[in-house]
Amino acid sequence: MTTFAPAGLGCCRHLTASRPLTFRSHVGSSACLSVSRQALAQSRTAQLQPVENRVVLRFSRKGRKKLPFYRLVAVDSRKRRDGRPLEELGWYDPLKKDTNLNAPAIKKWLDIGAKPSDTVESLLKKAMIME
Repeated sequence: MTTFAPAGLGCCRHLTASRPLTFRSHVGSSACLSVSRQALAQSRTAQLQPVENRVVLRFSRKGRKKLPFYRLVAVDSRKRRDGRPLEELGWYDPLKKDTNLNAPAIKKWLDIGAKPSDTVESLLKKAMIME
């Protein structure tokens, strides 16, 4: 038995806690389904929480197998690791322990409210860009 909507939305007599909306109980009842779809959409939008900080500073992996090379980028937190960045802020070579950081640009992003990843934060503290 497939349940289409959570019980208790109150669109008709079939939606009760003891008998949830199923395909068999609502065959041909399009009015009831349209009301329950509206109620379900409203309950989903009520659950969405606004996220204020979506920009993160993190490493984007470059290089090849067994020879990593990372670029420090400002990117939307919803993007994948190697996705298109908003801005490239420097690079880090873990094999040579070499870094090149654009300190004014990094400070600008931190002042705006970008959140660095744990690894980036430790690198910025070593470079004395962050306290």
